[in-house]
Amino acid sequence: MIILHKSLLINQGTVRACYHHPYDRSLVIKVPTGAKKDREQANSIEFQGYQDLMQKHKALMCISHCHGFAPTNIGDGLLCDCIYDANGAVSKSILDLINSTNPPEFSYLKSLVQKFTQYLLDEKIYIFDLNVKNIVMQQQSDATYKPIIIDLKGHCELKEFIPLSKYIPYFRRKKLERRCRQLLKRTEMYWENRTSVSET
Repeated sequence: MIILHKSLLINQGTVRACYHHPYDRSLVIKVPTGAKKDREQANSIEFQGYQDLMQKHKALMCISHCHGFAPTNIGDGLLCDCIYDANGAVSKSILDLINSTNPPEFSYLKSLVQKFTQYLLDEKIYIFDLNVKNIVMQQQSDATYKPIIIDLKGHCELKEFIPLSKYIPYFRRKKLERRCRQLLKRTEMYWENRTSVSET
């Protein structure tokens, strides 16, 4: 059993907490924390989504890969890649990068998001939970950034009354297009809020 404690906590969402693996810095451990149903489903949904993606695409460099489950003192955890910048720091999400003390120019950040969403569309990588907290910007040694998705639940968790996008390619494509536009709009919105705060 892996023993996790607060000093290993990286971040916490509504249904899961993400911890550094205490013995392997290349991994994080995602442990469900929300309501009972969410606790039981969040990790299994992500792992199913990961397996589906890898069957279709074989090799993906734009995601945090999953490596199965491990028991911890606070529940079964899902093992995933920990994404690091070239300097060894844990990569920041789009939102955290926007709110950091030294973010990149917005025009560059916007172009990265645009190119990334176009890549998802071109390669038919159907991940629908695209938001500014689920995508990190991994800083490279030349100070450029590489977007990487760190939450794959959205591949399977469609939340549709009639799941047309699961069975009909046209609706699946349209849904991904909407999610891509929303990601870009949210990136712009959070940047504008950051700017207005810094000017007051």
